Amino acid sequence: MLTLPGRDLASARTARHYVRDTCRSWRLPTDTTDDFVAITGELVANALEHTESPTVVIACALTPGTATVGVTDDGRSGGTPVASPSAGGSEAGCEGGRGLLITDALATRWGTRRSGGGLTVWAEVAIEATS
Repeated sequence: MLTLPGRDLASARTARHYVRDTCRSWRLPTDTTDDFVAITGELVANALEHTESPTVVIACALTPGTATVGVTDDGRSGGTPVASPSAGGSEAGCEGGRGLLITDALATRWGTRRSGGGLTVWAEVAIEATS
């Protein structure tokens, strides 16, 4: 788990590096790592742009066949995602929300959950078995 400043745009870059290093330690395939890093960057950028959260927390988990990332903010000021978590949505014409459209395209599935006033946007990426 990594906690970063919520009002610092450099947090997205730091989060991407953290996730890339985590994926390497898990020995994930390069394509999976690239997707996971891109998703993380988009989710953190959304949290930085659409909330006034003083911190953003990045959590990664690895289970058989799946890698998951969650980005949590404190839920203040517009912390609700612009796009809905459904594949094939027609949100492409909306202002903003492209980060979640990218997430929707790269992730196996994604969603949101609220707890303790905070908002977590999470995404899963399937890990294909390597021969």
